[in-house]
Amino acid sequence: MRVIFCTLWILLILCGNNNFLSAQKMKIFVNARFLTQPVSGVQRYGIECSRQIKKLLPDTVFLTPKNILHEEIATELNAHVIGRNTGHLWEQADLPIHLLRNGRPPLFSPANTAPLSYGNNYFTLHDLAFYHHPEWNSKAFSTWYNILMPRLALRCRHMFTVSQTVRDEIIRNYKIGPGKISVTYNGISAEMQHMQPGQKEKIILAVGTFNKRKNHQNLVKAYLDSNLTKDHQLVIIGDKNKVFAETGIDEALLTQANIKVYDRLNAEELVTMYARAEIVVSLSLYEGFGIPVLEGLYSGCKVICSDIPAYRELYDACVAFCDPNDIQDIAATLEFVAKKEIGVERSCEATLAKYDYAKSAQVIIDEIMGEKK
Repeated sequence: MRVIFCTLWILLILCGNNNFLSAQKMKIFVNARFLTQPVSGVQRYGIECSRQIKKLLPDTVFLTPKNILHEEIATELNAHVIGRNTGHLWEQADLPIHLLRNGRPPLFSPANTAPLSYGNNYFTLHDLAFYHHPEWNSKAFSTWYNILMPRLALRCRHMFTVSQTVRDEIIRNYKIGPGKISVTYNGISAEMQHMQPGQKEKIILAVGTFNKRKNHQNLVKAYLDSNLTKDHQLVIIGDKNKVFAETGIDEALLTQANIKVYDRLNAEELVTMYARAEIVVSLSLYEGFGIPVLEGLYSGCKVICSDIPAYRELYDACVAFCDPNDIQDIAATLEFVAKKEIGVERSCEATLAKYDYAKSAQVIIDEIMGEKK
């Protein structure tokens, strides 16, 4: 089986580099494998950019494996189920075979991975956490990404990423030319744009998968060390994904009376929680963008961020920064921000307008269709 797969891979590599000019005139195909995955930031980008691409180019074709989790979105995108396999095998075998049979059209993959054997690739790499900190993920995950990503970066037609910070990292570490990668920011989801304003409550909200990178452990410790435990509730929302290494969170800390942990909320419940929250906190040790920060600002929350390069680039005038490794600094920042008036600073209005999925979709389309300004 391995010999057959490797032989197929080689044949696809040899075939995949041909006929780019004819392929460019065809409709765009989108790798919609994200429809089979729980929604985190990467999948949110895939969903929202796909919605906008479909609005701009209604004849775009969305391809997915059979194990769809998000049936309503799949219907909205008119996604086509192809192939017999699922997961990485579908992406690396079934998907490129289907594309080769359909004239080698341009393929856009919005959720990090793409078929390495396919020559007419455009894809979004969201960050380099797997490169900088492989210990944050399972060994299999980190190994696969560190094999796949530099090769995709070399072979693809063009790359996208979600901040200038990550763009610079990719250029520096993968030695690709600046003209080969564009920034396509995240934005506000369709569900959140329909948010109904609510009465703010004394809730400190953190949203993010339970892993060491999100640094929930230090947030819990700082909250317990602060003077806010009696009148503010700490709410943490995040899915415990199997690809991540141990979080380092002391489960005993999460049994404290004024701490609430949700393993997962649906889109409507999450929007409601943002509407209720007074403070949103993101103490990530590394990020490419940080959608919860943008969502917190959009929801009229006061926002606290770790002092890391991507957050400085994206949100410098809009949030309070702290050292994510200093419990006392985090606690002091929580107490300071809790005393401030609620409301988005006028200086943040431009930030909220800048980060928009429709704008990012247009950048993607222009690049793929050869209409880059």
